[in-house]
Amino acid sequence: MKAVVYRRHGGPEVLALTERAVPEPGPGEVRVRIVVSAVNPTDWKARAGLRAQPGADVPETVPNQDGAGVVDAVGPDVTGFTPGDRVWAVIAGAYGPGSGTAQEYTVLPAAKLVRLPDGAGFDEGAGL
Repeated sequence: MKAVVYRRHGGPEVLALTERAVPEPGPGEVRVRIVVSAVNPTDWKARAGLRAQPGADVPETVPNQDGAGVVDAVGPDVTGFTPGDRVWAVIAGAYGPGSGTAQEYTVLPAAKLVRLPDGAGFDEGAGL
C-alpha cells in the first residue's frame, strides 16, 4: 500500500511516498481503509520537531492523526464494528509511528473509532 512517511524532522520536504505492507489487526484492533486524511497543527509541529530533543532519532513515521474511512477488517474480540462501517479516527497517530492516517490503511484500537452518522461525509469525519 502507499503511505506518506518522514524519517527526519523538517518542513514538507522531508515527506516521502513509500510502499508499506498492509497492516493486520490484532486483538481489539480494527483496520480502516482511509478515505480522507487531515493535517492538524499537532501533525506539522511533530514533523517539524518542535518538541523533539535536538539530534533525536526519528523512527519512520506516518503522519496525520485525523482521518475517516471504511472498516476493512476487525481483529479478534472486536464487537461493535464490521467491515463496511464508515468511521472516523480519534488521534490515530498516537498509537505508534506507523498508525497515522496518511496511508491507504491503518490499524487502530476499536475504542478509538467512532461510527460516522448517516449523511456525514468522510471530509467532515476527518475534520472532527
